[in-house]
Amino acid sequence: METIKEIATKGGNSPRNNGKGDNKRFTAPQIPKLNFNGRKEPVHDTTWIVVRADFSDQGDRPLAPGSVFWESPDVWVQSSAGINQPVPGENNTVFATINNYGLQDATGIMVKFWWADPSLAITEATAHLIGTGFVDVPSGWSVTLQCPTPWVPVVENGGHECLIAEAFIQVIDPLTAPMDPMDDRHVGQKNEQLLLLQKGAKFVTRVKAVNITDTRKELRFDVQALHFDPEHPLVKLRAAKLPANVKPAGTTMPVALQFDESKPNFITKSILFAERMILRGLEKIEEELVEALEHSQVTHKAHFEPWESRTLEMTGEVPEDAEVGQSYLFRIVQRIGNMVTGGYTVHVVVV
Repeated sequence: METIKEIATKGGNSPRNNGKGDNKRFTAPQIPKLNFNGRKEPVHDTTWIVVRADFSDQGDRPLAPGSVFWESPDVWVQSSAGINQPVPGENNTVFATINNYGLQDATGIMVKFWWADPSLAITEATAHLIGTGFVDVPSGWSVTLQCPTPWVPVVENGGHECLIAEAFIQVIDPLTAPMDPMDDRHVGQKNEQLLLLQKGAKFVTRVKAVNITDTRKELRFDVQALHFDPEHPLVKLRAAKLPANVKPAGTTMPVALQFDESKPNFITKSILFAERMILRGLEKIEEELVEALEHSQVTHKAHFEPWESRTLEMTGEVPEDAEVGQSYLFRIVQRIGNMVTGGYTVHVVVV
């Protein structure tokens, strides 16, 4: 008789894929322990669908407090400008990679593709459905699915919207926390922007800051300047137009945070989302907060009314002595108290 480990690593000879894209085989990681209750009954419902939050994600939820959950490698867009370079006003193609780390083949997986305005907190009230597809993923495989509906980014945002993919099977392996990759392994989120700029160039990145609670709160915004050697993994996934010698910058790029002059507005309430965030905020994460402060280049605070939304601007200028191929990486992190409620990542590469 085969052992559980042998079954988990076998997975079949070839994937069954009704989507478009690459199929990848991986070694199945550990899944929750199975309880047979002492009876010789077949194992049921052992799919383990995951849209990863990062390259090492195996589906454990909730993610650790302070985790970067908005840089999913499993959600991306392809356009005439390349990978993860949305072009407004034309058809763009969105993809999602669906992983099945379970012992059982997953059939009839529903995959929902969403976009939202560049935002530090996305709820079902602020997201817009692009399209819905279906895919089968054998045990121990990952399958890439193309959204059947083209996505046309809005011109107002310059194409830099956020993307979300939700992959689940109704009843057997359902969504548990829609739009929330912190609590739900079925949800992958991409809040990321790549800027190709010449030395001396100035830039402005605009994102929505939102108080996703029912009470007045002070929100804090940190800009973390990070260093990756040789480069951030997501930069490697880009297509054309990147310099051949992308490398970390040896200098600091000055940036600033401020709210634009437009009037605040208010989003539709999402009570379930707010309750999840509040429960998560009960955890003690002071150590993580201290570490974040050490990495923060800029910090900005402001009081928000319940469900209030404002546009936050990060401005910067590429140093005159920057070299072609140097890259700068910034994360804008939104917090309520010690609780991370959202984030947005900006890559600047000198061309």
